[in-house]
Amino acid sequence: MRPRIGITSWHYQDDDERWEAILEGYPRAVLEAGGVPLILPITPTDPAMAEAYLDTIDGLLLTGGADIHPSFYGQTILERCGEIDEERDRFELGLVHAARSRDLPLLGICRGLQVLNVALGGSLYQDLSYRKETDPAHQNPRERRDEPVHQVAIAEGSRLVGILGIRQLRVTSTHHQIIRDLAPGLTVNAVAPDGVIEGVEDAGRFLLAVHWHPERMFTHHPEQLALFRALVEEAERSSRFKVQGG
Repeated sequence: MRPRIGITSWHYQDDDERWEAILEGYPRAVLEAGGVPLILPITPTDPAMAEAYLDTIDGLLLTGGADIHPSFYGQTILERCGEIDEERDRFELGLVHAARSRDLPLLGICRGLQVLNVALGGSLYQDLSYRKETDPAHQNPRERRDEPVHQVAIAEGSRLVGILGIRQLRVTSTHHQIIRDLAPGLTVNAVAPDGVIEGVEDAGRFLLAVHWHPERMFTHHPEQLALFRALVEEAERSSRFKVQGG
């Protein structure tokens, strides 16, 4: 059986209704990597639903999206903070804690990296401009979101370099928030030329996150699919171990 990968969704509001939405690149990448994508609707008012979701999946993918409310990392909202969805924040932060308690394989992308860092006790800069000497290329215009725009250096000996097999690559970048204080237990595995953290991981388990968007890149940059394959393969191993009673 293909491993089942839960993918977080986000709210989209039109003139009349609110939708649960997801960028199609996420489920397509999971399918291409050999997994079964399952989209997880936001259920902020029922923490037990997080456990119910985790009962049905073998790995978790945290997607991109809106800013995290600064109150979750001990700050007040500043002028350059962007759109916020507190319902999603509460749901995903709870989901991370529940997934970690089960040692569920977890991959975070863009906002997903930020959610992981905040959930584990780290903090963010609410906008690139609040950190000195930060390259504005991290916030690529909407019409160029699928284009690689800056270099990233991958740390030697990291899980990430083992997955990608390279130490340097060019990546997409559409985030305006970045890590300020790294959460305890996380290590940096990728850095941009201006020093911005572009990737983190937990050496003791499969918990990995990047700030760029492999779901937008993998069709033209196939090496990026390796991130999704690694998640699916780890989810398959974990699922087999659970079935065997480990």
